[in-house]
Amino acid sequence: MKAFESNEQFIYSLILDDLEETISPAHKILLENWRAASDQNEKTYQGFVQVEQNINQLYHTEPYATESSWESLDYKIDNLEYTWKQKERNKHTRIWFGIAASVLLVVSLSYYFINKNTYTVVSNEQSATAKMITLPDGTSIQLNSGATIKYAAGSFKTNRRVQLLNGEIFVKVIHQTKYPFLIDLGDVHALDLGTSFNIAKRNRDIVLTVEEGQVALQQPLASKSVLLSVGTTGRYSSATGKLTAEKNTDINYKSWLNKEFIFTETPLNEVVKQLSRVYKNSITIDGDSLENRKLTAHLHYQTPDSALKVIAATLQCQVINEEGSYILAEK
Repeated sequence: MKAFESNEQFIYSLILDDLEETISPAHKILLENWRAASDQNEKTYQGFVQVEQNINQLYHTEPYATESSWESLDYKIDNLEYTWKQKERNKHTRIWFGIAASVLLVVSLSYYFINKNTYTVVSNEQSATAKMITLPDGTSIQLNSGATIKYAAGSFKTNRRVQLLNGEIFVKVIHQTKYPFLIDLGDVHALDLGTSFNIAKRNRDIVLTVEEGQVALQQPLASKSVLLSVGTTGRYSSATGKLTAEKNTDINYKSWLNKEFIFTETPLNEVVKQLSRVYKNSITIDGDSLENRKLTAHLHYQTPDSALKVIAATLQCQVINEEGSYILAEK
């Protein structure tokens, strides 16, 4: 393993192949083992991923700002090299890292600037409300704040493949038997069988909940898959590499999109946590006794003000609004 870990040239070639999705199954397993061997290895891999994603975002937001794109990418690569210097890597290692990063930069720039008319990256800001896009085949995707997807627009009608880079989305698919719809999630894929579903990708962990129809959650390298139907949640753990299917117990999984909450004897601190995440406002509780109270209510409001007024009336407390931050307190 030590000899394997020290062969930087080979490792970097595997990383580049993985990012370009040309890596063989056998090499994919070797790369996964190397990433799992140490935190530094995983940090190195994620550094390459960040360079690629940075290029995606640069092209999407400022496709013609070539000079600023180069400056931003140079800064990213400098930071990566600095991290390696802090670990006192030898000169040979730094040279290969520079070569690998340069190759990735050239390949990525060639793809995004030469083929810019056939590739689309869509992102939603961290503090934004949900954003909806319609794909060339009529499929609609809602992006939660912080979500990013990419797809090949030019060939999408016959190659219906979307990559979820990070975040949470809700997909309503226009089903076509001839051209299946696939969400690429990295280690796993979601194959539509005529449906609508919610997907959350955090780091490399996946949670998929089916609202209508069926979805096959696949793990290609392990030749495993689970079939998910209405009311079922599929999970993929990057730590264990396992796929599981279970009955959905999160009734509010879609609240980020429709602002609808159903609470049944739910502790107020959990209620506040969910509301804060969806409305993107600071909501706190003043008082231990109030924090332990439980709420049973059906809330469906587009702003936190109305939802909190209902909670205050139900639990006999008051709402204090301090410049957009809310406090639930005893009367």
